[in-house]
Amino acid sequence: MVWFVITTLAIFFIASVFYQVKSLQGKFAKFDILHLLPNYSFFAPRPMVNDYRLVYKIIGSEEWLEVPLYKYFSLQRIFWNPFKYYNKGMIDCFNFLIAEFNNLAEDNKDFILISENYLNILMLIVDHIKDKEATIRFAIVAAEGVETIQITDVIFASAYQKL
Repeated sequence: MVWFVITTLAIFFIASVFYQVKSLQGKFAKFDILHLLPNYSFFAPRPMVNDYRLVYKIIGSEEWLEVPLYKYFSLQRIFWNPFKYYNKGMIDCFNFLIAEFNNLAEDNKDFILISENYLNILMLIVDHIKDKEATIRFAIVAAEGVETIQITDVIFASAYQKL
C-alpha cells in the first residue's frame, strides 16, 4: 500500500512538471479527466515581467527618472518578502488611478488632481527627489524585463505639477 501511494505521488509530480510545457498540455489533458494537474502559468503567464514602472521628469530636464518599485530577486524573497505588500499597494494605487481617470468625463479630467491615488503617487515622488520645490511630470508606463527594461506603453501621463 505504501509503495502504491509513493508511486502515485511520483507519477503525479512528474506529470505536473511536464504539464507546464505548453506543447505537452494537450496530450496530458486527455488523461487528466478530473483536472488535477496544476497549471502554474495561470499565476505567471509571462515570468520576469514587471507590469508598471513609475517615471518622472523635472521641468527643465530631458531625462526621465524611475522611482524604484521592485527589489532585485534573491533566494531570501522566497521565504521572507515584506516588500511585496508595498509593491502590491503601489500597483493597486496605479490601477485605481487609471480606473478613476478613465471614469471621468472628458471635461472633468482635471479632477484627477485631487484623487487620493494621484496624491499618493505624488507623495512617493516627493520622498524620492531631492529638490522639494521642483515642478515635475510623472508617468505610469508598462514595461517588460528586470535588468534591461523595455517600455511597451504609456498608461497614464500627468500634467506638470508644482510640488
